[in-house]
Amino acid sequence: MAAEDGAAADVAMNGEPQPAEAEAKPKKQRGKPKDDQAPPKPKNPYQKVTSEARQRLKAERPELANDLKAMGLALKEEWDKVPELNKEQMQKEYEAEMEIWRPKWAAYKQTDHYKEFFEVKQDWIDGRVRKKLIKRHSKDAPKRPKSAYMIFAGEIRERVVKEVSEAGGGMGDIGKKIAEEWAALSEAKKGDYAETSAKMKESFDVEYKEYRKTDKFREFMDAKAKLEGTQQRKKLVRTKFADAPKKPPSAFGLFRSDVMPTVQEDCKGMGPADLGKKIASMWAEATEQRKASYQEQAAKLKNDYGVQLAAFKKNNTYTTFLEQRYKLKSRENKLVNLREMPKKPKSVFALFKEQHQSEATSKVDLKQKFAAVSDDEKARLEAKEKELKEKWEEDVKAWKESERFKEYEKNEKKAKQELMTQAMKVMTMKFLHAAPPQPPKSPFSVFVHEKRKATGDIEGEKKNKQAKQEEVKTFQKEWEKLDQQAKSTYETAFKEKIKTWQEDVKAFMAQDSWKEYVAEAKRLKVPIKNFLTQKTKALKQLGTGTSSSSMPAKPSGMPSKPPDAFKLFLKEKKGEIDQVEQITGMWQQLDEEGKRKYNEEADSLRKEYDEAMDKFKQSDEGKKYFKDVNQVLRRKRVSGARQKYLKDMPKPPPGAVKAYIEKTSAEIKKQSPDLKTFEIKKQAKERWLALDASERQVFEDAAKAKYAEYEVALADFKKGDDYRKFARVLKPMGKRLAGKGKGKGKAKAKAKAGPAAPPKPQGMPKKPKSAFMVFCKEMTGSGKSLADMAQAFKNLSDEDKNERKKRAEEAEEKYKQDLAEFKQTAEGKKYGREVKVFQKRLRIGEAKTKFLKDAPKKPPAAYSFFVAEKRDEVQKQNPDLKGLGPIMGKLGEMWKSLTEEERSPWMEKEKEKLAAFEKAMEEYRQGANYKSYAKVVGRFMRKPKRKAKAKAKSKATGKGKAKAKAKAKAAQPEKPDNMPKKPLNAMTLFMKDKGLNLKTMGAAWAELGAEGQKKYNEEAKQKTAEYEKAMKEFSKTAEGKKYNRLKAAADKKDREKKAKERFLGGESAPKEPKRPPSAYFIFVSEKREVVAKEFPGKVGEVARKLTELWGNLEASEKKGFEDKAEELKKEYDKQMQAYRESEGFKRYDKALKAIKGGPKKPKSKAKAKPKAAPSGGRGRGRGGGGKGTGRGQGGAAGTGAAAAGVASDSDVMGSDSSSSDSDDSDSD
Repeated sequence: MAAEDGAAADVAMNGEPQPAEAEAKPKKQRGKPKDDQAPPKPKNPYQKVTSEARQRLKAERPELANDLKAMGLALKEEWDKVPELNKEQMQKEYEAEMEIWRPKWAAYKQTDHYKEFFEVKQDWIDGRVRKKLIKRHSKDAPKRPKSAYMIFAGEIRERVVKEVSEAGGGMGDIGKKIAEEWAALSEAKKGDYAETSAKMKESFDVEYKEYRKTDKFREFMDAKAKLEGTQQRKKLVRTKFADAPKKPPSAFGLFRSDVMPTVQEDCKGMGPADLGKKIASMWAEATEQRKASYQEQAAKLKNDYGVQLAAFKKNNTYTTFLEQRYKLKSRENKLVNLREMPKKPKSVFALFKEQHQSEATSKVDLKQKFAAVSDDEKARLEAKEKELKEKWEEDVKAWKESERFKEYEKNEKKAKQELMTQAMKVMTMKFLHAAPPQPPKSPFSVFVHEKRKATGDIEGEKKNKQAKQEEVKTFQKEWEKLDQQAKSTYETAFKEKIKTWQEDVKAFMAQDSWKEYVAEAKRLKVPIKNFLTQKTKALKQLGTGTSSSSMPAKPSGMPSKPPDAFKLFLKEKKGEIDQVEQITGMWQQLDEEGKRKYNEEADSLRKEYDEAMDKFKQSDEGKKYFKDVNQVLRRKRVSGARQKYLKDMPKPPPGAVKAYIEKTSAEIKKQSPDLKTFEIKKQAKERWLALDASERQVFEDAAKAKYAEYEVALADFKKGDDYRKFARVLKPMGKRLAGKGKGKGKAKAKAKAGPAAPPKPQGMPKKPKSAFMVFCKEMTGSGKSLADMAQAFKNLSDEDKNERKKRAEEAEEKYKQDLAEFKQTAEGKKYGREVKVFQKRLRIGEAKTKFLKDAPKKPPAAYSFFVAEKRDEVQKQNPDLKGLGPIMGKLGEMWKSLTEEERSPWMEKEKEKLAAFEKAMEEYRQGANYKSYAKVVGRFMRKPKRKAKAKAKSKATGKGKAKAKAKAKAAQPEKPDNMPKKPLNAMTLFMKDKGLNLKTMGAAWAELGAEGQKKYNEEAKQKTAEYEKAMKEFSKTAEGKKYNRLKAAADKKDREKKAKERFLGGESAPKEPKRPPSAYFIFVSEKREVVAKEFPGKVGEVARKLTELWGNLEASEKKGFEDKAEELKKEYDKQMQAYRESEGFKRYDKALKAIKGGPKKPKSKAKAKPKAAPSGGRGRGRGGGGKGTGRGQGGAAGTGAAAAGVASDSDVMGSDSSSSDSDDSDSD
């Protein structure tokens, strides 16, 4: 079924049983979400009785487990058996528990976790509502066809259910049984079921295609889109309005809150509806004086709410809410009304892809085929596209006359108008509240204002419309009686007010708030308030323009910075004392004990803030926000520096073409004043192109002379203080404008540029502050400098200072323990590895900067030489080309059009330079600097053999063995210097020969064709044959044999490691039991703590003493420890036997045998001759004496696989010490 059908997507189950690997994945939580941090609600008496009885009934009557109705009846019988006296007692206990629980629940509902859980729960409820809608509409939709497995399961389910129920199994066992029978089914039988399923699918596709055309499907899709839109808008309100002020209660609401506890106490057992009626009657009977008191409180709360709401709407959160609400409404409108709009036809390439999709192996191959298609084929596809497009345009035109499209336009207009209205209100409150008030509209308005002031009218006093009209008529009569001189006085005052207002407006529009307002208005697409009649001119004069660098809106998820200790104190005392200076004095007079409360609270808030901020910075939203902030700050810094320091910087003169066009345009405008600007410029360009070379040369020489003067003036300006200050502003951004010479500064810049350190994980413990830093934190707000704080800390009493140092040391010790535990976690180990990689890269980078600064530079390609030689020529011949991009494009086209012979001068130059570079590099490699660099790189890039030995030995010990095998990777041997290097393939030879890059190589190679590619293919084939021959000769040498043997051993170890990770590395894989301790180690673990007290901090002495005590024990005393060790050993053997019999270990063992192969037959030359010596004879090679268990010949017992080692190449190539472990050696 299609993804958008929705109607039958969840109707039926689908798919075959999941593979074994899928069972290891954690199951998605099903059912209603549960809040694990909420205070648990007490169980009522019925729940208490039935929860205890349920488990007992399941054990006594297993058939109830699968019969919910029967279980419910049985539980009811258990409840009926409880005496009424006990029920009453339990009810009292329950009510007492509820009295304790209700305040906890009310407090918990104010926490952030509850709000987060509420969203999760509401999302689940919304999902259920959507499922119900789908289920209701799916009754009319065609039923989705069953898969082969589901058809088979339906046939046998009844029988399997009966068999499993009789055996006492559950629902899970039924599924497993069906899956087992399906797995045992023959492939032919499975094929029959698959064929039946395919036929059902074909029938379903036809039915569903018809169903999509019905009105029921359209109704369903409309209902689905509307439901989703409503749910998303409600969620938006819940999330974005979390910090909005709550609507205040009415007078009746305040009254109800006051009397509710009393009424509940007096009327126990009364329902909510009856309680409401009771309180309503009490409100009706209340005196007017009492009602007036509540009404006064309600009015005050309402005014406060209005102020808080206005402040909230000024926040960026509300603006974001308006935008997102509009987007949701627009999306719902499109889904409902534009769903059936004709779809745009396919392009030419899409039509070609539709016809040749099966012939192409990849998208690149398809594009190449399309590029090589004939012109006739392209013309045919273009004609088809044009035909489809014309039909589509006709369909769209007809569809736009439908009621659906008219409804869409109506809804879209309404949503946009709503956004614009609300956004303009918010922006007026946010940005324009401090704008200068509107001036009087005329001299008469100045006269009216003066008369009102003289008569004592209160400014802003509310009057009805009729009173205002009467008042204006009266003033109008008086104005008409004035002579012209008096009127001119008011006219002069009017002009002065207008002038003052314009200056105020210009000053206001020069502020950052206006810039932010303009940017916000453009972003929201709302009209900008027009203060001045010549707004465009005013903006241009002010230099504000329309581009502004406003700070990005703080995300709603960004934590707010908490107050410090002094601010907490200030907040507490502000209600008692108005004067801030007095509160500051009180804070300074507080002793350490008095400040402790506020410092602890501030530290707690700061810790929570730091954790939340770290988490926010790691989130995608936080990374984006801080990136945007840095970009805005950078733009502001550069813009401010440019306006401050570069205002006197010389301006570059116009080029020859521009100067000619400016001069000629003035003449053309005089001759033809009716021409438009673009027409004048066009004629001027045509005149320039018509000039001959000598006429152009005059303008070019003049432009060069002016540019030379400009360069001199610019060089002088750059030597001045202003430019140096400007360059200093840009230095933190890595731009070196004031001095581009190669010197110490460049070396430092290179040294600073390096790999970024890995971010510290969130779970990593933070280093605690020292005693002095904690003291400074406590002194925040005191106004003391750092030196004063240091002196104050020094003057502390010894007791106070020691107590502080002790707390700091305890915090440091705890930090070290936490850090050690963190390093053992998966996150800590990963961070440790990242730090090591970072340090390695950093050291190599530093070594490169230190030792390779004088290394020869690799020469550019032939194309670069061509560009350097031809660039000036191209610029002269093509004056219309402006900027580096168009010029480089022209040069690229010229390079492509050159033949092999024409390119040869630059190709030869490249070869000469490359040969000189390789020779210089070869000489440089012999120098001390390069050798020093190579030593540093070698130290990090290869593992010493001694470390490899130690790692190999660690494999033989318990837990370390498993970890080493799981994580260690066999190091590949270093390639010898005389080992032949693999040659380049044909395409790479072509790229190197032509000086191409990776982007253009593919297209150029395809253009060659088979004939052109032949030359490079033959060259590559010849070099490959030479390489293979050289490799054969190299493999016969002692060095080659050794390398091949080491390479084979490393590859073998890698295969063994991968096998172990595959079969024994997963969470569900069997875990190897831990080897038990010996009797001696059991004794040591029991006695170590006692002995350690005698020798504190002396590990060696403790070990020596424990060994001495063990040696002095009697045999009977030792037997107790030996018996314990024996019991542990038996238990270990059982676990080990079960581990080896597990399916995972068997698969691993089988894979290991396949990797190692069967036992090798000893060569005839290496047969051991038996000696008449005791069985403990000395073996040859590693393993020594004993019973010949080591490598080589170990007496009579060492004649098997060990004898094969005699015929090896060890005499020629030596032995690999890193591979000598018995678990990983090649002679196993």
